[in-house]
Amino acid sequence: MEFLVNLLAWLCLLIAAIPILYFAVVTVAAVLPGKGRPAGKQEKRFSVVIPAHNESKLIEETVKAALAQNYNAEQYQVVVIADNCTDNTAELARQAGANVIERTGLPGKGQALFHAFEGLLKEEWDAFLIVDADSLMHRDALKALDKELSNGAKVIQLRYAIRNPEDSIRTRALELGMASFNALRPKGRTALGLSSGIFGNGFCVSREALENVPYLAHSIVEDIEYHIHLLRKGYKTVFTDEACVYAEMPTSVEDNKTQRVRWERGRWMTIKSYAGELFKRSLKGDRCAADGLLDVLTPPATMMLYPLLGAALLGDSAVRISCAVLFLLLAGHYLIASMRYGSVKGLVRIGCFVPWYLVWKTWIFVVSFYKEKTLGWNRTGRNE
Repeated sequence: MEFLVNLLAWLCLLIAAIPILYFAVVTVAAVLPGKGRPAGKQEKRFSVVIPAHNESKLIEETVKAALAQNYNAEQYQVVVIADNCTDNTAELARQAGANVIERTGLPGKGQALFHAFEGLLKEEWDAFLIVDADSLMHRDALKALDKELSNGAKVIQLRYAIRNPEDSIRTRALELGMASFNALRPKGRTALGLSSGIFGNGFCVSREALENVPYLAHSIVEDIEYHIHLLRKGYKTVFTDEACVYAEMPTSVEDNKTQRVRWERGRWMTIKSYAGELFKRSLKGDRCAADGLLDVLTPPATMMLYPLLGAALLGDSAVRISCAVLFLLLAGHYLIASMRYGSVKGLVRIGCFVPWYLVWKTWIFVVSFYKEKTLGWNRTGRNE
């Protein structure tokens, strides 16, 4: 019995070690100095596309920020795709200076983007930047994208950050999670020659990539799905933190839960739909498939703590020492993420919140398995 318990402890340790060591590798890659690249010449023509469903509260602010770029005004436009809106989103977007496409039919962010791209590809735009209707663009966003495109990138992800981290402890926790998932990790992946992934907000697709990989991604996590489609065709995403988009995050428990269930449910559906195919292609030497498989199978950091805790409780002193080392590596990853992209002060506050957050996040993960399978494009609740 003692042998079996110790074997189970080592198994739990291995389960935790694989993703944590991966975190450690991408962290080191992210902090090492990279090669400098020449700036762009502001020659690329951009269409900033904002999909919106009943976003009258924030759409004007989003459009005005998109129009206030440090970039030649003749080289870009802002388009709002008002999808099945029952409020005055379209009217407010026009008043703010955007071109507006009003769409009816089967609702969905992926469907809305596909509809918009069909028309925009007939015009002479070099690249298309997707920005959520609750987000603000950094003034140098198009300059940063122009630089990456001029240096050969075909798909680029801007840093995706949170604009209201001080609203609640939940938004502080989201800030920390996004500093890791949407910044430090993709930066490290790009430095390692991997695809950074796309996060649904602040990603730019070149004309070439969009023509070769139409936006036929209609699931509730269409960004993950489209990233897999891009990798199938050999297009990797490059991450840049020289500019970002700032999104407003929900603060209430119920709105946060709704958003998290959608994300977790969508990720699980993507694993079921694509992991098998990506694994088979990886075995045949397809590096892009291996890249996509790594992206969809990397578990949330909270899920890594449970096998780590199990190993520490069941194992001998060697196992416990290994657990301590792995915990320090994971903590170091989040410390560096908070130092570079978040708030160290916020990290200390979150330390007291972690036990409750782990229980809540686990509950959300479980709920996402039996939640109704049809989750539409519903507007996330916002603070007034």
